[in-house]
Amino acid sequence: MAIRTLQILALLLTLLFLGGCAGVQQSIHDAAISYETSAAGLEPQTLDFDYGQIQILRTPELARDRPTLVLVHGFGANKENWLKLGQELEGEYNLVAPDLPGHGDSVQKPDLSYRIRDQAQRVMQLMARLGIDNAHLAGNSMGGAIVAVAAAEYPGRVTSLTLLNSAGIHAHPSKLDKQLARGKNPLILDDPSDYDDLVAFAMNEPPFVPWPISSVMAREAYDNRDINRKIFRDMEAGREQDFRSTLTRIQAPTLVLWGSDDRIIDAANAPLVAKAIADSRLEIIDGIAHLPMIEAPAKTAELMRALISKASEPPVQQAEAN
Repeated sequence: MAIRTLQILALLLTLLFLGGCAGVQQSIHDAAISYETSAAGLEPQTLDFDYGQIQILRTPELARDRPTLVLVHGFGANKENWLKLGQELEGEYNLVAPDLPGHGDSVQKPDLSYRIRDQAQRVMQLMARLGIDNAHLAGNSMGGAIVAVAAAEYPGRVTSLTLLNSAGIHAHPSKLDKQLARGKNPLILDDPSDYDDLVAFAMNEPPFVPWPISSVMAREAYDNRDINRKIFRDMEAGREQDFRSTLTRIQAPTLVLWGSDDRIIDAANAPLVAKAIADSRLEIIDGIAHLPMIEAPAKTAELMRALISKASEPPVQQAEAN
């Protein structure tokens, strides 16, 4: 995989001299995303729902003899956040990664509700549309809260749950919480030039992204500032005062995974999330921040494999293992 990555980067760097044109930058960005998507064994699909169109990445054929893993991104993010992890897991699972409503290439309507419970219901609708009766769910940040609600509300459809730096419990304020209290939200760009600061805030050592690609990402994040403000307001308005009560209703075996240096949702909240879920395992990865699937995809994949393997065992084997 390293050789493939170097090859694509070499190709992109040879095109850098063309990068002054926004159209060329977009083409380079799209080619890189297409390459990474293919390397993860995924393909895009567009689906129509009553509230609008949803764009997803998915394994082309959902094989019955493979577990299905549904991956839900966080606030202001998109389905491509899962590509590095997808490359680690390629061929092992049926993978489905949607752009949530309001994000990426999916519908963006200012009059649509983006509350956590509404988004959780839409994830379940997506599974039904794809003919997925039950699946392993994983979510990062806001996506973690979404899949946690889904697991609590639809226990028979969730085989296991992975919460990566999940939103929901904020008993220990993070650097983001403190900035929000001062009226500043670094997750919403006031200018495209703020994009590098946003990336540095979310990750300790972000992966190298060539300038033509990062410039497109910066422009997209800035262009989405209005819908992101709406989504953030909906999240805050719908935030449950005691999210622990939702977590206590989760029956699925759960991996609570966190980066030790998270500045968005402080890692001190991770034990509180794990304690609220009866069948949970807590893992803290040192030296990373808010996005384990990007910052430490191999380690994240290793931990998720162990969880899915345990959850897939017959009950008798699970009892013997315990």
